[in-house]
Amino acid sequence: MQAKVTLFAIAILLLALVGLVPTLQLPSAEEVSTFIGPRLWPLTLLIILLGLGSFLLLTTWRSARRGSNQEASRDAEAEVPAARRFSLEANRHWWLMAGTLAYTLLMQAIGFLPATIVFTLFCTWLLGARHWGPILATVTVAIVLIQGVFSFLLGIPLP
Repeated sequence: MQAKVTLFAIAILLLALVGLVPTLQLPSAEEVSTFIGPRLWPLTLLIILLGLGSFLLLTTWRSARRGSNQEASRDAEAEVPAARRFSLEANRHWWLMAGTLAYTLLMQAIGFLPATIVFTLFCTWLLGARHWGPILATVTVAIVLIQGVFSFLLGIPLP
C-alpha cells in the first residue's frame, strides 16, 4: 500500500512541476490591466500542490522507515477482494488526475466554459453523485461561481 501512495505522491509532484513551467510564462498583474494577474491563481494552486505532495511523500517515507504500517497494510490488502482493489472507488484518484489532464487539453480544443461543464459533470459523477438533480445543480453553481468570480469580481476575461 505504501508503494502505491509513494507513486501517487511522486505523480502529484511531477504534475505540479510540469504545470509550473507554463504557469510562470503567464503575465503577472503588472503586465495586464486587471487587479489580479492570470498567473496568481494557477501559481497558488501549484505551490499548494507541491507542498501537499511533498508532505504526503515525506510522511509515507517516514512511516515506511518505521515499519509501523507494513503489517497493517498487508492485512488490509489480504482482506480486500481483488474486485474491490480494481474498482472505481479504489482508483478514483487516478481518474481524477486523468480527468484534470483531459480538462486541460479539452479547454484548448473547445473553450473554457464548455470544458468546465464537461469536467464538472465528470468530477461530480466520479465523486459519487448519481441523480441528475444534484449533478445539474453542482454544474450550475460551478459555472455561476466561475463566471461571477473571474469575469465580474476580478475582471479577468475567460478564454
